[in-house]
Amino acid sequence: MSTLNITAALEARATANEWLISHLRDRFAAGTPEYDAGLAGWRIAVWLAYPGLEPLGPTGEMIVDDRGTVRTHTPLDEMRGRAIELYQQHRDQIEAPLL
Repeated sequence: MSTLNITAALEARATANEWLISHLRDRFAAGTPEYDAGLAGWRIAVWLAYPGLEPLGPTGEMIVDDRGTVRTHTPLDEMRGRAIELYQQHRDQIEAPLL
């Protein structure tokens, strides 16, 4: 992977995280971007994450195009619903540091 590709991947991830903060607040994080030439953009998984824990699982996906625009994404309600499912599955692990 060339320096240009690494820079583009980092920029795509930063764009995705900025979008997530604006639309879903905290606990959602962009995964590692994978370039999809057919889409002319970066395919990026959206993960549910809590401080001090490994990411709990994917909640959706987004596509960031070559211009740095979020072109498509899993519907927000679906990502929120999947996040609730993951939270319930991992509740003990999430709440353990609070006890």
